[in-house]
Amino acid sequence: MNKFTKISATTLFALFLTACDKPADKPAPAKPETTQPAPEAKQEATPAQEQADYNKLLEWNTQQTQAQMAAQQKLQSDLTAAVQAKDEKKIEEAIKNFNKTIEDTIASLDKLEVASPSVKSIKDQNKEVLALSSELLVDQLNLATKAPTEEQTKAHQAKVEKLQAAVAKLQKDGADLAQKFAPAAPAAK
Repeated sequence: MNKFTKISATTLFALFLTACDKPADKPAPAKPETTQPAPEAKQEATPAQEQADYNKLLEWNTQQTQAQMAAQQKLQSDLTAAVQAKDEKKIEEAIKNFNKTIEDTIASLDKLEVASPSVKSIKDQNKEVLALSSELLVDQLNLATKAPTEEQTKAHQAKVEKLQAAVAKLQKDGADLAQKFAPAAPAAK
């Protein structure tokens, strides 16, 4: 049971960190597909506004990186100490504290005002991944401290897969948006 808690916490750290990475840091994994209507179709967000919104999101990601890494390190050390002490209350408290940091991160993201539909989509995906990470962590605690049934294990696995799919979509869409704003390919003149 203790190994399960440590391994799963490490997996969640990786998923959470991936979810919070800057979209611009992710290379496009395949040929870009257009799954959303072109931003030009909506007149409320000009290319300049979209670029400004994208820059706001990148800045938010940069500001959150240190806090997220610190929260993950604290959770990992708190969980390790709690598991070694075999103290379930400390495990619950560590997860509760970590989930509070996720809630704070989501609240911070909510305050970020963006008008561009494409950037708003990335922002919303970030929120979804953060919320799923938090929910999965609570489930993980329940599975680690109790003897899970086969149904609970399957439900947990389904949530893991849902989070992985959400992270993959966020990475792809973020990479597509980053590619759009990449300064590397100016128009030939």
